[in-house]
Amino acid sequence: FDLSMLAHLALLAWAAAPPRRPPPEEALQPGCVRADVRLATPVPVPFRPLSQQEVIDRLDGVPCFSVVGRSREMVPTTGEDGVLACPFYLDASAARRALAELQRANPLTPLTLAATPLGTAFALSEWSPSAAAAASPDEGASAEDAPREREGVYDRLRTAVRSDGGSSSTAGTAGGRVAGAAATAAVELRLVACEEEVRSVSELLEQSPTPPMLRRANRRRGPVPLFGSDELRFKAPADEGAGADGGEAEELTPLFLRRSDFCAAWLASGGSDDALPAAQVSDLRSLAWQMECESAFDWRSIVLVAPQDSIDLALELQQQQQQEQASDAPRRKRSEVQRDLFPPDTGVVGGFPR
Repeated sequence: FDLSMLAHLALLAWAAAPPRRPPPEEALQPGCVRADVRLATPVPVPFRPLSQQEVIDRLDGVPCFSVVGRSREMVPTTGEDGVLACPFYLDASAARRALAELQRANPLTPLTLAATPLGTAFALSEWSPSAAAAASPDEGASAEDAPREREGVYDRLRTAVRSDGGSSSTAGTAGGRVAGAAATAAVELRLVACEEEVRSVSELLEQSPTPPMLRRANRRRGPVPLFGSDELRFKAPADEGAGADGGEAEELTPLFLRRSDFCAAWLASGGSDDALPAAQVSDLRSLAWQMECESAFDWRSIVLVAPQDSIDLALELQQQQQQEQASDAPRRKRSEVQRDLFPPDTGVVGGFPR
C-alpha cells in the first residue's frame, strides 16, 4: 500500500472515534495522571516464627533446679502418679524441700542442688525422643512422630548438659552428666511448677483454647502456668549498632511464673493497686508451641522473668560449684610454676638471667 493511503485511513478512524471526556478537575493532582486509581489493600506482613533453638534461648533466662549426687547425676523420685522421674523444679522453695526429703531418706549419700536453664530443661523433658515415647497412648504420640529437627536439638543439648564445661546458656551448672542418660532410660524428665500457682489456675487452663495434645500433656505431667498482661510492658534500649542515637527502645512483654511477681512488677512500673489489670494466664507448653507455629505476633518481644529467690539460689549454687572446683584442683609444684613463667628458651632461671 501507499503510505499516504495508510495515513489517510488512520485520520478517518480518529475522526470517527467518539470524543473523549476530560477527567473532572477534582480527580487531577499535580504530578499525577489520575488520582482516582484505587490502590490494592495492603496485606500485613506476617512475623517469622521462632526455631527450636530460638525458643530455647527465650526460655534460658529462667533457672530451674534438680537434686543431684556427688557426680552431678540427677536423682529420680516417684511422683504422685507413681512414675519414676527426674524433676526440674521451677520453685526454689520446692527444690530445697525435695533436697531435704531425699537427704533424710539417703543420709549416707551426699546430695545437692544443680541449676539448669529452663530452655534446656524444657527441650530435654518435652522434645526428646523419650518424652515422646513416654506419652500416654491416648495422646497418639510416639518416638517416630518426633520431628527430626527436634531430635537434633535434643541431641545437642544432651551432649552439652552431660559435658563438664560449656556455655552458661546450655551447660553451665546444668544438672549434671546424667541428664542425657536419664532421658534415654525409663526415667522421665519433668518440669515441676509451683504447686500453689498450679492449683489456682488449673480450672482456668482447662477452659483455655489449648491444642488437645498439649492439654493432655498438661493433665498428665502438670502445667507450667505463666502470668502476664497486654497492659504491662517494659522498654529495653535498642542495640548499640542501631544508629547514632541508639535507636528506639524495644518494647518487651514480660511473663511471670508467679502472680505475686506480676503484681510487684505492675506496682514497680508506676501502677496502682486499684488499677491492677487482670492477669492473662497461659502455660509454657502452649507458649512454646505458639512461638514455633504462629506468625501473627512477634514472639521475640516475649521475655520470661525469673523469681528473685530462684536467681539468688542459682547464684549461690554457682559460687558453691566454683569453690568445689577450686578445692578439687591439684596443687602444682613450684618447679612447674617456674617452668611455665620462665621457659628454658628465655635464658632465665628462677627469675634471674643465666
